[in-house]
Amino acid sequence: MKSQKQKDSQFTKKKNFDYYWKDLRKKNFDSYLKDPVHKEINFSDEQWIAEFAFSMEMIRLQDIKQLGVSFKTFSSATHNRYMHCLGTFQVAQKFCKKLDKKISIEEKKIFLVAALLHDIGHGPFSHIFESVSNIHHEDITAQIILSDKLSIKKLLLKNKIDPQEVVDVYSGKSKYLWINKLISSNLDVDRIDYLLRDTYHIGTHYASIDIDYLIERCKKVGKNICFLKSSMNHIESFLLGRYYMHLDIYDNKYGYIYWWALKSVFARLKEIKELFEKNKEKIYYYDYYQWIVFDKNIEVEKFILLNDSNLTSFIESLKCLEDDILTSFAKNFILCTGEIIAINWTQEKYDAIKNKASSKKINSKYLYYVTEKNEKSIYTEGDKNIINIYDSYKKEVFDFPAEKLIQFNKSHKNRNNKIILVNKYLIN
Repeated sequence: MKSQKQKDSQFTKKKNFDYYWKDLRKKNFDSYLKDPVHKEINFSDEQWIAEFAFSMEMIRLQDIKQLGVSFKTFSSATHNRYMHCLGTFQVAQKFCKKLDKKISIEEKKIFLVAALLHDIGHGPFSHIFESVSNIHHEDITAQIILSDKLSIKKLLLKNKIDPQEVVDVYSGKSKYLWINKLISSNLDVDRIDYLLRDTYHIGTHYASIDIDYLIERCKKVGKNICFLKSSMNHIESFLLGRYYMHLDIYDNKYGYIYWWALKSVFARLKEIKELFEKNKEKIYYYDYYQWIVFDKNIEVEKFILLNDSNLTSFIESLKCLEDDILTSFAKNFILCTGEIIAINWTQEKYDAIKNKASSKKINSKYLYYVTEKNEKSIYTEGDKNIINIYDSYKKEVFDFPAEKLIQFNKSHKNRNNKIILVNKYLIN
């Protein structure tokens, strides 16, 4: 019987990573999928893009949670990156129907495929993995699209789309300004879908937005995309909703517990790498994650094999190393044991924790950690992603008037965002 190690190696050594998906690629793709957010994801008008949606590189996103580890705090937040990408495509398709006579077929294809593929480079548990691997999903997205060994580039060329044109969209360098702005700006197809999708699954109502109302009031002026003056209150509500989602959900202090746990797992593995390597036959998916421990690079063809499930299995199997520090963080990450807590910072609390830690023989970085929650501004002056408003009476374009939002930002800047993460198991 083959060991887990042998199975992992056998899989990663496959020259053609499409092998396991050949049957899927031959199927007749459904042109209509049900979706709780948009009611439907419909490929019937753009059947050519279905092959991208059901490619191996996209299907892998079904096992990567949209909100990373937030489901450990908000139990219903188990939706995945795959449905978010399909939802982003659906929103983009609605914009295309509105702008139909103003855009070329080439522009339309680039916009739709850029919307669908925009998150294809995410690793396990989404953004949290970037802080461990030091690899940004935007870089992996570009590598996947430009790789000769994977299917996306072949599909793009088959549909007469320049892969570099798609990559340029993500860096804001596309020759089509309106595409740049609708893919990545303060009001884009990505944010519209993820705010609607995240609020639906978590059960909040911060960022409710009438997409059809907003899209009906968009207008292409020259090379730019604008929104009619009558949509300004709608846009302001959307921006405020995004701010509150960051404040209460995305940057919830309890999410930092699992961020610290995952970082500490790999930090500890780097300190005991000889023990780690010695026991590699006992560790699930060793070949998938050893590159992080040994500070190596990873090929994009192997990166796309990573997902939430195999990272969880990898961490769970580390108990075989019988290291107390490692186990305390791994156990909390997997089982949410409550042995790591997050408390709001005060000088008095910090001094008490620091004094308690000083009596331990364990490195203090494993006993407590002080960090600041990400401070998000709603809208800033001189923002490169400025939203453009069109006055149909004066026939003028002007920047979204953000005075109220800027004042709101300033009034919230003095908020204490410091938190202390404490490993109760090790410090007590």
